[in-house]
Amino acid sequence: MAAARKLLLLFVLVSMIVAFYHFGGNQYFREEGFYIHRGNIQLYVSHHPFRSALLYIGIYLFVATLCIPGATTFLTVVGGFVFGFLKGALLAELASTAGAMLSFFVARYLLRAWVQRYLGEKLQGVYDKLKRDGVRYILVLRFSTAFPYFLLNPLLALSPLPPFTFLWTTALGILPTTLIYAYLGYHFGVVRIHPFRDLLIVVLFPVAAAVCFWPLARRVFLKAKGFKTG
Repeated sequence: MAAARKLLLLFVLVSMIVAFYHFGGNQYFREEGFYIHRGNIQLYVSHHPFRSALLYIGIYLFVATLCIPGATTFLTVVGGFVFGFLKGALLAELASTAGAMLSFFVARYLLRAWVQRYLGEKLQGVYDKLKRDGVRYILVLRFSTAFPYFLLNPLLALSPLPPFTFLWTTALGILPTTLIYAYLGYHFGVVRIHPFRDLLIVVLFPVAAAVCFWPLARRVFLKAKGFKTG
């Protein structure tokens, strides 16, 4: 019975993804598509602010749960543009964190038992490292944009990472890029952010790596020198 429910859920998710691309849903998550409907969107937001916020969060949850590549970044920029910097960043942070949790739970429900059964022994070394230094690894991946958001959520779901740890590291880790993308949308608009994306990877990744791995590097250095670490 449980296997049938999993197959049914998997079928529904795959069907939704296929339908999304078949009917051109991805066209609405590009700068050109947004530009065509920009006037109508801004008018609707100005007349229905609360409803617009709920609709925005709903769309964000939909694409995050289905792991649509690039859609969440685009929506964060759109949020900054149509809602303003602070409100757009807040809505994007809430929706992105909630969407990551949904994706996490769905992937864990569908695939965790299968991964444990067939790949558990091979991945035991990875699991041990996650238990020991998992928070640092997750934060450096979240702080940077080097590893895609839509892939990291389901991959972490296949590990023994506790849901609460996933929740708070995700909320903290995506906050810097959420603020940056929301500000870019607010200040520069939706159709002029491409030059900044590669720059974010170049700047944020080494900064995140330095912040997250400094305690580990310090511990290794002190041990090599013969000092005790607390």
